[in-house]
Formats: sequence, C-alpha cells, structure tokens
Amino acid sequence: MSGQITLIWPIAAYFLTLIIMLTVMMVLSHVLGTKAKLPAKNIPYESGVISVNDNKTRFTSHFFLYAIFFVIFDLETIFLFAWVIAFKESGWPGFIEASIFIAILLAALIYLFRIGALSLKHRHLPVKSEQSYTTKVVRER
Repeated sequence: MSGQITLIWPIAAYFLTLIIMLTVMMVLSHVLGTKAKLPAKNIPYESGVISVNDNKTRFTSHFFLYAIFFVIFDLETIFLFAWVIAFKESGWPGFIEASIFIAILLAALIYLFRIGALSLKHRHLPVKSEQSYTTKVVRER
C-alpha cells in the first residue's frame, strides 16, 4: 500500500497545488477587481465586434475551421519540437522519420487547399431579419 502512495503523491500534490492556485486567483480577482457599474461593462464584446441592439452578425461554422486547423498544425509542431530536442540521439533514422512526418503534413495541407477548406465561401454580413436568414439557408440546400 505504501508503494502505491509513493507513486501517487506527486500527482496529488500537483492537483492540490492547482486547486489552491485557482482559489487564490479567483479570490484576488474578486477582491482587487473594479466594482464600478459602468454602462459599457455589460455590453457583449467578442472578436472586436461590439454587439449593438440591431447588429446581428452571424458567423458560419466555416469561420471556425481556421481555428481547428491551427490547433491541429500547432500540435504537429509540438511533435517536431520533441524531435529537434533529440536530434543528435535519433540520427539519420530520426531525420527520415521526421521527413516522412512533414511530407504527410504537407500532403494534408495540399489536400485541404484542393478541396477548398482554406477559402472563405461566405462573407460575414449582418442578417436583416430572421426570416431572410432562413430563406437563404433553405435556398442554399
């Protein structure tokens, strides 16, 4: 039993430290944060667009594909970073494996470009009314 505890204590200490840090940050944010009730404080703001009463800008799901592609290719960069750290130890076999990995990534990028996944198909225009939006969606199908 004591052998299992010696294996688990670093993870338990990590989670305990994490919970303490989160609690301290939330309490400090509450104590040190401003308490002013300004009119602009409750206005929705996202991605540089201030939503005013009649501004109903809609973003299609295609817009978020860029973010997904970024995350995927960013993770691939992390794998390559691990290869760079062990470059001397891996030698030529590691170089060949990394080259194959990069070739697969390049093939995926070319495929995404060829199917049009990297081009915006719709402009993000304000929608005039809910009824005109639904008619547009029905016409596109």
